[in-house]
Amino acid sequence: MENNDTLIFLVIFDKMCKQAKRSWTLILATLCLAPAQGQLQSELNLPRAGDVIIKQQVEYKDPGRTGENVLWDFSQLDVVNDEYELVYSTPDDTVIIGAEHTTQYHYVLRNDSLMLLGFDNQTTRLHNIQPEVLLKFPFNHGDTIGSYFYAHGKYSNRLELDVMGTTRTVADSYGMMILPNKDTLKHVLRLRTIKYIAENMNPITESYYEKLHSPLNISFDSIVQRLATDTVLFVVETFRWYEKGYRYPVFETVRSWQKYRSTKDYTFLNTAFFYPPQEHYYLDDDLENLALLENFENEKHNEEIDVWAELTYNIFPNPVKSTPLQVEIYLPVAANIRLQMNNTMGNLVLNIDKGHHSAGTYNFQVNMNNLPVGNYALDIMINDKVIKGIVMKR
Repeated sequence: MENNDTLIFLVIFDKMCKQAKRSWTLILATLCLAPAQGQLQSELNLPRAGDVIIKQQVEYKDPGRTGENVLWDFSQLDVVNDEYELVYSTPDDTVIIGAEHTTQYHYVLRNDSLMLLGFDNQTTRLHNIQPEVLLKFPFNHGDTIGSYFYAHGKYSNRLELDVMGTTRTVADSYGMMILPNKDTLKHVLRLRTIKYIAENMNPITESYYEKLHSPLNISFDSIVQRLATDTVLFVVETFRWYEKGYRYPVFETVRSWQKYRSTKDYTFLNTAFFYPPQEHYYLDDDLENLALLENFENEKHNEEIDVWAELTYNIFPNPVKSTPLQVEIYLPVAANIRLQMNNTMGNLVLNIDKGHHSAGTYNFQVNMNNLPVGNYALDIMINDKVIKGIVMKR
């Protein structure tokens, strides 16, 4: 982005964020999909016309680590804004429209891939000439999907928009989640989407109408070059958590920042959304997922119970800077807990006995302010079990 475009971008984006209010930022055009732990399937996880989803904006919390048997405890988060609706519809049985707060996002399923075609509202219209690939079916833990994209549009009938970049989604973690309403979900899969955006804004001229009738096709090499050389990029990182038997997500965090080539990044949005499962209006007639939930309940009754199978944990933030390291643990049974930390030379630098605890969820803070910058090996000792992790101090 050229220097004179940077100011325009910041001004316009500020207006867009204010207009969006409790909704996602208008540039953030990504679809809410829902897997179970394991495989995402189109018949279980595609949006359906007529479905109504309730969202609540809540306090932001670090999305936590990547991996297996992760604990996500969002039980202490307060509601920031009242609930509002996300409604899905279709005009022709091919395009899927997700509407929230006067903004409509357009999606299409092509072969096994779900794609974003663009979005529009009262002030902004953006058409993805080269669509974003958001997801493929089937999709399993560890799978990755992404694409280059190019979009053309306008803002307030005054500015021409040219937007290009990359998007990448990975199913990076699974574990247990405690929701803001205190419900516990034990078969949660998390997806991480990272999106890099380069943008031009110029007064509308004849070129705008020429592109409407003869759309450009931008090569992948050109997009890569643009992302590598722009003065500033816009970055959106979205985490979504999905529970088995639900078509749509139950929780989501969004973080957006300006990535500068020569100065420090500037984060301007950290927010989170809770989708109360009991208020998903589609549930009563989602027969495929209801059958999945019923089969899952039957399987649980027939399985032998491993009391330690539900042991989950989380450590954040990582890397640690000025705030304490948070260690969250869900104990399925009573146990003794000890935290030990070693430096790269193998020397013990922290040894904290947390004592005996009954079954439940616990949060322990570890102050690393007196430790030098570097990497540390963390051992979480629970009775005779040891959970190992690496913590970075910056």
